[in-house]
Amino acid sequence: MSEPIPRRRFLSAGIGSALLLLGSGGGCSTASAEPLKFATNPWPGFDPLYIARDKGYFDDAGLNVSLVDLTSIGASRRAFERGQVDGCGATLVEILLAADQSGLRPQIASVVDYSNGADVLIGTGSLRSPAELRGRRVAIEPGTLHIQLLALALASVNLTIRDVILVPMPQNAMPAAFSDGLVAAAVCFPPESNRLIEAGGKVLFHSGQVPGEVVDTLVFDGAFVARRGAEVRTFVGAYYRAMDFMASHPDEARAIMARRENMSVGELSQTIAGLHYVARSEQQALLAPDGPVARSLNKLQGAMMALAQLRQSRTLKDFMIARELIAENGATA
Repeated sequence: MSEPIPRRRFLSAGIGSALLLLGSGGGCSTASAEPLKFATNPWPGFDPLYIARDKGYFDDAGLNVSLVDLTSIGASRRAFERGQVDGCGATLVEILLAADQSGLRPQIASVVDYSNGADVLIGTGSLRSPAELRGRRVAIEPGTLHIQLLALALASVNLTIRDVILVPMPQNAMPAAFSDGLVAAAVCFPPESNRLIEAGGKVLFHSGQVPGEVVDTLVFDGAFVARRGAEVRTFVGAYYRAMDFMASHPDEARAIMARRENMSVGELSQTIAGLHYVARSEQQALLAPDGPVARSLNKLQGAMMALAQLRQSRTLKDFMIARELIAENGATA
């Protein structure tokens, strides 16, 4: 399998050239409405948006959308924070960082997927559980959801981020560090996770053990939703129409997604094997006040505050105002 698209990496490539897309393409266009600009990075969880575009679902709904392709999820967050886009695809890490650093009010319009085994904590063969990581060196890639999975793994054995020694490095450096004995464990996903296992590593924890907690979302700023909530609701509706198309026409849908990801259909199928697409009917349970997303947010936030990555504590409710504002617009999906 070739190396998957780095949705979880904060790449060094700038966003300036990519933002030229704002004025020129990616979505339908009408003369009457300012486009709804939404940033994505390469990751199959966001690909139903491209199915919606290619199949004309945004046009059918009278919605003017510009999908902005950026190199990484970090680049999407930065474009969102700078006001260059109205919304973006985001994990809980990006939501917390944007709220803390930009003064925006990120609002979750929908949970689109959750990791269901793709993200793993791998330790040396002598380790039996995350509990044995106390005082040991663990590799993570800074600024990514690696910190979220590690926080969840440690919480499962009543440990915290402070109980381990974090060793920051790019994910592609982890196999060598692991083989050289520089770290006792690493948080990663394929293909590096496969390489660590081939080198004698053992899966100590994986995202399938916390279903619904390692999520990707569609996020908008609360001020934008207050102005154009009906369009946000229609946008989400087009996403779910594309999800229906994926179910009824899987071959055509995967062909569109594979072109978008610049990979073969076979590689795409391997990538999404550890991914669960979230149906509209699952949203309420996932986003309940005591549900999996709220639990994960609390653990992640504690870890990020312990690392001085956040200044202020928030709850899931702070990121859910959008649903009330959208409902007030009286639009239908």
